[in-house]
Amino acid sequence: MKTLRTLLNAIGINDTSVPDTQTIDQICQHSGMCKPHSVFFAFRGLRTDGSNYINDAIDNGAVCIIAEETNLRPRLPASVHYYTAKHPHTAFALMCSAFYDYPQKKLSIIGVSGTDGKSTTSDYLYQILQRQGIKTGLLTTVNMDDGSGKQDSPFRQSTPEADQLQEFLYRCTQNGATHVVLECTSHALSKTFDRLGGIEFSAAIITKVTSEHLEFHHSLEEYTNAKVNLVRALKENGILVSSTDNARISAFTEALSPTQKAIILGQDVPMRIEFMGYQGVVVEILGKRVHTPLLLPSLATNSLLAVFCAAHLVGKPAEDLLGLIELIEPVKGRMQLIENTLGVRAIIDFAHTEDAYEGIFFFAKRTSEGGDLIAVFGSAGERDTTKRSPMGKIANRYCSTIILTEEDPRFEGNQAIFSDLRFLMHNPSCTVLEIENRREAIKKAVSLAQTGDTLLFLGKGHEKTIERDSGKIPWDEITEVKNALRAEEQRRQCK
Repeated sequence: MKTLRTLLNAIGINDTSVPDTQTIDQICQHSGMCKPHSVFFAFRGLRTDGSNYINDAIDNGAVCIIAEETNLRPRLPASVHYYTAKHPHTAFALMCSAFYDYPQKKLSIIGVSGTDGKSTTSDYLYQILQRQGIKTGLLTTVNMDDGSGKQDSPFRQSTPEADQLQEFLYRCTQNGATHVVLECTSHALSKTFDRLGGIEFSAAIITKVTSEHLEFHHSLEEYTNAKVNLVRALKENGILVSSTDNARISAFTEALSPTQKAIILGQDVPMRIEFMGYQGVVVEILGKRVHTPLLLPSLATNSLLAVFCAAHLVGKPAEDLLGLIELIEPVKGRMQLIENTLGVRAIIDFAHTEDAYEGIFFFAKRTSEGGDLIAVFGSAGERDTTKRSPMGKIANRYCSTIILTEEDPRFEGNQAIFSDLRFLMHNPSCTVLEIENRREAIKKAVSLAQTGDTLLFLGKGHEKTIERDSGKIPWDEITEVKNALRAEEQRRQCK
């Protein structure tokens, strides 16, 4: 419990008229979640303006309102304090941090960012640190561990809002964690949302940066600059770990201060990756040859990023930790093979960018041994449209059959998305079907597959819902694919 005056001081507001005995029980950004003794942040959103809900927040118990500077001051009860902030999301993050007594100061926090591979790299680092006897917290798109055990992440966003994030970090401190690995999205790192405001990082890992989320960032430069904010938030003597796979690495290294250092795999540390198909990937580095269970070269690179970061954190030579990548466990919905008796290879992956498509389709074609490739995918509605046609072009080049289906159509609708995906599909030997219902699309793909074929189910991975214009529906890609395979097995047995 903190006093209102203390919390206001944390965001640079010094108001001596506030009684130093007035306490705050909650900080919220949704009026419906306010309760007595709350601070309500009235954010302006894409579809709603929080200032329209100030009276609701007060009715629910808010005693302090913080709004954007451009908002007109509303008429409020004399007992309610009202302030404005030039950067309200940053103020929200800083106040939430103060509310939970600055938990980040008690932790060594490692941020992981990039376009693809954030969740896997975060999880690999978490696994390596745990095997070194370090009690480590984890928060990614897929998983969470607040020090009490690993579980599915309950949050809608990969990097949750500052109130949820700071509460998570607080739980980590209470449960005895000393290190925390955070997946850091470009939205969270942007100054617009600044969900990570006030956090200093001991280390930063950048996988690689390609085009994504341009509906929000507007340009690759702006998107990259948001990612670079992770490096700008490094502690003095902090470390950046990346690789030459990241074509925009110079933007990150240029942001380092003289007391910070970088390890760039492929540049500072030579390495070679040997593709072994479904047998995994072999890496040769530091005079060692290590066989990983990871199927894609990009995943093997991610595991090496985790090794070199962990070595810095625990003060050991990287050579001593290399053997741990042989023990890495896969991440749910990431290059996940689904067993079946149909004689087909069924793979579920979260791939949803041009770069990720090139990697997974190249892998599938190279390991197909003459079998056909059948892919089921869509693209997120109301999100970056520039990636859709290149994704479709890649799939069309490699596949014999594509089934376009829903991913998260939202209010944009599937037909507009399908049109974008089809725009550069010019391969006449590839059949393209459209089945909007994802369950039916999966069933159709499985029914078409013959012995030796490869099935790719892309874009949903671990996600628990599909967002339609009518709202969210529950979804479990792994269960749906398993059910479709099982049903087809039974159908063929009965023939």
